[in-house]
Amino acid sequence: MRWERAAATLLGMLTVLATGCDELGLSGRADGARGDLRTLGVVVFHAAESVDPQAPGGTAGSGPRFLVEARFVRYPQPLESEVREVLGLADLDGLPPADGCATRARSAGPAVDPASRGAEIELLDVGPILVRGGGAEYALPVRTFPDLLDVMSGVTYGGVSPLPCIPGRRYDVRGGSDHSPWVSVDAPPAWEDLHVNGLTAREGLFGTFDAEPRLDLEWIPWTDRLSDLVLNLSWIDADGSRRSLICHPLDDGAFRLPVEALDLLPAAPELADLTLRIERVVRVSFPLDRLDEAEAVFRVSLATPIR
Repeated sequence: MRWERAAATLLGMLTVLATGCDELGLSGRADGARGDLRTLGVVVFHAAESVDPQAPGGTAGSGPRFLVEARFVRYPQPLESEVREVLGLADLDGLPPADGCATRARSAGPAVDPASRGAEIELLDVGPILVRGGGAEYALPVRTFPDLLDVMSGVTYGGVSPLPCIPGRRYDVRGGSDHSPWVSVDAPPAWEDLHVNGLTAREGLFGTFDAEPRLDLEWIPWTDRLSDLVLNLSWIDADGSRRSLICHPLDDGAFRLPVEALDLLPAAPELADLTLRIERVVRVSFPLDRLDEAEAVFRVSLATPIR
């Protein structure tokens, strides 16, 4: 899960405190002496699908895995970047310019040990959260830590959702005692129509670079609302580290990987575990009482190996 993978960079360095409850559910330690504390809430919808028709057994994927998760965090402002990494926002904050690309190496963790400053991050309890979409409604499951290596404590919400992920449908998020939604967000379309070098991505990308070293993507644009496309090409480098090439295509139906970016890709894709992941991302900021910032994110992604 994205939350736990990102949190691993902070385990052993951050003191995350358990929380109680107050009138709006923004529970946690009251620390009036700390003027640098910020609060941030994130609700993430993620329909993630992985396909590999050439894997043993010829699996073509079992459909998208639909996650709905929420985190509400109080933290010292100097830890802004680390917190956004834990919440899965850092990769969206630092996107390249439109139609541009940039490389990334896996982070080795924060440059400064937050524990050396006695840093504290709190996962807050905001009370029941209801999500409605696809003709149904359910309450996000509440998970209380510590149960992640007995290190993290606090309250997190959600997991695999029983709701259907239906492109174009509206999904509402509200508190258990609220009559109107905190925020509404539309589900982007799935990647049924993606082609890479003329090949249907869902049918396998085999021999992609055989004819010539190029990477051309085509899809049906989504013009219903503003969104970001994120193309991630990741591989294992010669030194064993995982590298990524992140591109930010315009949603106009076509994107050709620039030559200078293509030169960075491994010469033997299959040996380097080269994987393509493309996603469409909708971000909606919304006000929520007693939070400095709140955001809903809807991500629809497709991943497949390149051979």
